[in-house]
Amino acid sequence: MKFTIVTPCRNAESLIGETMRSVLSQTALSSGRAELQYVICDGGSTDGTVAVARSLATGDVAIDSRPDSGMYDALARGLGQASGEWIGYVNAGDLLSERAFDTIVDVAEQHDVKWITGIATRYSEGGTVTYFSLPYRYRRSLMRAGQYTRRPPLYLPWIQQESTFWRASLLRTVDLDRLTTFRYAGDAYLWSCFARETDLHVVAAQLAGFRHHRGQLSDVKNRYKDEVRSFAPAPQVVDLISGAVDHLLWYAPWRVKKLLNRRLMLQYDFGSGRWI
Repeated sequence: MKFTIVTPCRNAESLIGETMRSVLSQTALSSGRAELQYVICDGGSTDGTVAVARSLATGDVAIDSRPDSGMYDALARGLGQASGEWIGYVNAGDLLSERAFDTIVDVAEQHDVKWITGIATRYSEGGTVTYFSLPYRYRRSLMRAGQYTRRPPLYLPWIQQESTFWRASLLRTVDLDRLTTFRYAGDAYLWSCFARETDLHVVAAQLAGFRHHRGQLSDVKNRYKDEVRSFAPAPQVVDLISGAVDHLLWYAPWRVKKLLNRRLMLQYDFGSGRWI
């Protein structure tokens, strides 16, 4: 199985190395279970980002460095080059778990899934795990309405972008030219496109983690929400009600989440060795 990973970056000299190593050290690559296309889309860095990337690059890595209009312009450029069966993107500083590809291969071999996300994980700036939470579920109607942004009255958690992967066929639902116009909420735009096609499955496994560092685009939450409103319709009353219930269930024990979301949550069964 071939994976395409895109890393959009600019002036990320201190961050790009760890991110690249987390992608290139996947156990599924070393065992031969998976192949990799890794596209580094640099926005014309003026520091040593490109030099660091070149020092770590293998034959699976393409470094595309040129001025762009922002992160989602770079991301669209990388997605336009994607040749893998499964696609994801991880920003400079964030980290893939070393068995992420193995987990996706296992799940894809056992289930007809097109789009998955893992356990929400966050790291401190120094790399310590500071947050670990199994999502309950993501409703397609609420994704289309851009409601997973902790916006009142739902207060629903974000979809963790670096932990989310999709089949290449879903890219046909995305207008890459429009993606380039986003400054903050390009991820929510992607999710709204995918949600028109299929459900997002939650896999009870750590696939990646978001690392906090100064100056991230995610720090500008109000502008993010403004961009979401530019493409997302208002939720219906039934969505508000189901969203409020989901908000409460987000804090339920794992077994309760699985019981109430059997179809779209996959957990590893030690008896059968399968994801069920």
